[in-house]
Amino acid sequence: MVVLKSHKAFGSFLGRGTHVWLEIVREGGEKVTFSGAKVRRMLAVVENLKRDYDKESTRGAVVIPAPEGMGDAEWDALVIEAGRSVKASVDRRYRYSGLLHCLPDRGNCCTVVNLIIERAGGRIPRFRPQGVAPGLSVC
Repeated sequence: MVVLKSHKAFGSFLGRGTHVWLEIVREGGEKVTFSGAKVRRMLAVVENLKRDYDKESTRGAVVIPAPEGMGDAEWDALVIEAGRSVKASVDRRYRYSGLLHCLPDRGNCCTVVNLIIERAGGRIPRFRPQGVAPGLSVC
């Protein structure tokens, strides 16, 4: 199962910023998470970020379903593969920008989530977490 989770972003403007991440729980119970995080002004793509791994989703969550015709186990594997591919190709190549994510070579946690789901061939269902999550693409 692939879940988009959210909670209050650390150090966000007036406490309104929302951090999002992906949590994938495979059939055998194995859990993998992918997050975008600020590391020395750069956007890092992190697998199993400690602060997100067991964190409850306090600002909302949504299950991202497998594309039509694909089983859940295959979808989980594709999202994990896409997450690792995004990490290899994007990690620290963008400057981190919470609000100005749309400028060239800038991104935030929403950028990471969008790239992973797009690369896996899926779409995030209509979802609006509490607070502000600039750049989160939902259909």
